[in-house]
Amino acid sequence: MKKNKKAQFYFIAVIVLVSVFLGLVTLRNSAILSHQAGLIPDKGELDTEISSLFDYLSHEQIVDQKLVLTNFSNLYIQKIGENKDTFFIFGNNNSLTLVGNKLNETTLFIDYGLGNESISDNGNFQKDYSFSWDQVNLTLDGIEHEFIFQEGENLYYLIKYVYNNQTFIIEG
Repeated sequence: MKKNKKAQFYFIAVIVLVSVFLGLVTLRNSAILSHQAGLIPDKGELDTEISSLFDYLSHEQIVDQKLVLTNFSNLYIQKIGENKDTFFIFGNNNSLTLVGNKLNETTLFIDYGLGNESISDNGNFQKDYSFSWDQVNLTLDGIEHEFIFQEGENLYYLIKYVYNNQTFIIEG
């Protein structure tokens, strides 16, 4: 009888030690993951802020929507960081604006119905275009991204960054 109680004690002690070890390993891994996640722009947060911005614009009946969208784009470019390629394109079926931060090694072309135009500006920039088409194509480092412009104001974004020698692109 005493041998069985001793074996049960050791068995429970091993289970407790393994549980504590696994708990510490899991805690360490989640702490590392949270730190790395901070390097990645949060697409969900950005989409929510854009939705709230459009709610504000329609509710308050803002006349100069271009100014508000330009300010929003520039503030978000600063928030995301200057070490990432970040582009916001907005407008309607008459005009569009491209606001961005382009790194030196990045190639960017815009096609708004008149063929590809190279964006040679590096750093922060803003370009305005007359527009009478329903789509815009941005070609970022040889990869084409198509944005469909619906009736009314539209806002899209494209974020490119390199982490751990891997390139990530977020589009919305």
